[in-house]
Amino acid sequence: MKRWYQGSCHCGTVTFKVHMDVAAGTGKCNCSFCWKQRNWNVGGLKPEAFELLTGEEALTSYGRESEAFSISHQFCSRCGTQTHGGGYLEELGGAFVSVRLAAINDLPVEDLVTAPVTYSDGLHDNWWNAPDEIRHL
Repeated sequence: MKRWYQGSCHCGTVTFKVHMDVAAGTGKCNCSFCWKQRNWNVGGLKPEAFELLTGEEALTSYGRESEAFSISHQFCSRCGTQTHGGGYLEELGGAFVSVRLAAINDLPVEDLVTAPVTYSDGLHDNWWNAPDEIRHL
């Protein structure tokens, strides 16, 4: 069931709320960025499901664009915590937001460990299929 969650970076400068259903699925990817960050997120959210509350001036982004998609990873410039990202991907219905589960403050651990995980082979731009190896993700 969708509900509003509160989230923040480590130092509390960046705060947000997000309307999502963790039980509907989470994602992990093996692309070089996600692998290095151990990124675990809920993605494919519509932009209106996310509201940045504080810290816009402290956000820094890192992104990637191609003809097929664009994505921007947002993080706090003070403490370095990734909080969310977003971009555009036609297969996700256009504009989307992705939220880092580690940045959610009020997500019960039981909900997190029972949430389904979809794995993506971003390393080979094969996003809609799982990679052969997922144990390290």
